[in-house]
Amino acid sequence: MPSLGGNHTSAFQELLKDADLREEFAHLRESPRGRVRLFHALFGLFGTTLFNLWCRLTTHGRENLPEPPFMVCSNHSSHMDSAALMYASGMGFNRFGMVAAKDYFFENEKRKNSLPLLMNLIPADRKSNRQTIARLMAACREFLHPGDRAIIIYPEGTRSLNGEMAPLKKGPAMIASELNIPIVPAYMHGTFASLPKFGKFPKPRRINVYFGEPIHPQRLAKRDETSRLIYTELTNELAKRIRALYDQHHGR
Repeated sequence: MPSLGGNHTSAFQELLKDADLREEFAHLRESPRGRVRLFHALFGLFGTTLFNLWCRLTTHGRENLPEPPFMVCSNHSSHMDSAALMYASGMGFNRFGMVAAKDYFFENEKRKNSLPLLMNLIPADRKSNRQTIARLMAACREFLHPGDRAIIIYPEGTRSLNGEMAPLKKGPAMIASELNIPIVPAYMHGTFASLPKFGKFPKPRRINVYFGEPIHPQRLAKRDETSRLIYTELTNELAKRIRALYDQHHGR
């Protein structure tokens, strides 16, 4: 795996050498088959119906999506967001994984036996340290290994309560940098109006998804920068580009 910059070697690279996927998440390595393939087909049918008939979705900037593997980072205000991004990409629902809170999706009896398989969820600990972050990076690496896949991460860390974007966390920048994959900034409008955090069923609203030009971590890295500075620079650039897509939608 390439390191950042000329002579820069991240502390995570050593941890990543030994980090592996826990057996309970081994399905992330595999192409969908059997029950998983059926789940993905049903999810794709649901998303296609939803965004064609109930919440009409318009995509802007799809040409900015690079060849996979890559990461999509967007504002986050609804449980509809991931399905909207997958549909807008035109790539197919089964080619995406989504980084999701381990305690919410994997430790809840009602969710853990269906949603992780349905949406290729990749577990992330909310209380993170270097070891848990390395495990998350390893899980993302395993999912992306086939080469024709992408992952979705929401840098705000949780859904917005008012539809406005919160400050971005550095986690996505760290993962993209260490795995050397481009980040595609995205902005969604309409999902909050359709299904806010405490909503129960999507209301019929028009949805717009904007994809910006990808950010390549290696191009931002400099020989004399530490990994922490690279993560900060990448996060700041991501925030700037998502804000630019927001301005584009609102005609600013």
